[in-house]
Amino acid sequence: MMMRSWKFFVMTAVTVFACAFLAGCENSDVINVNINLNNRTKDTAEAGEDTLEDDNSVFALTIPEEYDGTYVVMSGPNGYSVYDKEAMEADFGGFVFSVYAYTDPSEYAGGMDMKVGEIISDDGETLYDIVRSYASDIQYDYTKYEDHMPKTYEALYNGAEDMIKSIKPLVEGSFVWRAGCDGEGMYDEVLLKHITAVNEKWDAGRLEEEDMSPQYAEIMQTKDDPLAHIGYAYRDVNCDGIDELLIGEILTDDLKGTIYDIYTMVDRKCAHVVSGTMRDRYYALEYGMICNEYSGGAGMSGWESYDIEPNTVNLMPQLGLKEDTYEDEDAPWFVSFGEEDVWEPVAKEEFDDYRSRFEYVRFDLTPLSDTSVNEAGQE
Repeated sequence: MMMRSWKFFVMTAVTVFACAFLAGCENSDVINVNINLNNRTKDTAEAGEDTLEDDNSVFALTIPEEYDGTYVVMSGPNGYSVYDKEAMEADFGGFVFSVYAYTDPSEYAGGMDMKVGEIISDDGETLYDIVRSYASDIQYDYTKYEDHMPKTYEALYNGAEDMIKSIKPLVEGSFVWRAGCDGEGMYDEVLLKHITAVNEKWDAGRLEEEDMSPQYAEIMQTKDDPLAHIGYAYRDVNCDGIDELLIGEILTDDLKGTIYDIYTMVDRKCAHVVSGTMRDRYYALEYGMICNEYSGGAGMSGWESYDIEPNTVNLMPQLGLKEDTYEDEDAPWFVSFGEEDVWEPVAKEEFDDYRSRFEYVRFDLTPLSDTSVNEAGQE
């Protein structure tokens, strides 16, 4: 295999092949490419010839010919980063997206990294998570393009999903778009457990022992058909590309979207994050993350937003608010910035501005009585 001292090159390729997976090493001096023989330069032709017999490749990525001359690719041992050529040459970075394969979910961080699918073996085993990464800031000349992206950058950005969907594994198995991402089917065991709890009338103590909200016991006691009043939804609340499961009570008006239990995926397995009750409930926020709305009595109400650390059940505090007349009857407004139990007094106008940022998702929860898991569980 020929070794190269350079890392970047302008692509006129149609299909790109990645090297074998090597965790944490995205900057490779070995460029593995398979070029359309009718449209390549001398250097890229040599690179293609040098690596066609590489047995350690993970996947091939197809970039349509319509983008020829507009992009640059950086090859790593387990994926690719795609750049806008004009923006890169103007020293504005130019990063558009990257797509990488990971064997271990803990090796990518969430945030700007979002899982989009999996390479699955012929016998159904997940071999790799496929992860798309986004730019964290503007990567082109924002003084020249104030209100829109450059056309070439925008075309690459908008075309990224279709390019990623074209992935062809060079290992066994196949790439499945959104596998391990969409909630449906990933949390069936949890849904069935909640159905079982209702059918067997578990009391509050048993529910808490099973890491479930004790609020369901009250619903069982007060509703003729509790399965019709407990519902669920899937939503990616921490923006890592993987849906969480949110289970709560089907309510209306200001209580619509109330959540009592949240589950996520850790190392591709379902894990419980947190439980709540009517007086200590949760909501998904429109822009991502969750909000814990709680009451400490007639004189105290609080709202605290959290992010869920990707591939863990850890809650990371963000913005906290409380209105607490027990602490200060005349000026009961307080704010916290990511430090639990550290509160600063604020004016009511500032408090109200912060409060307006908590925009709840008002889910139409699917009743447990309507889920196909229930039907399977009753057979």
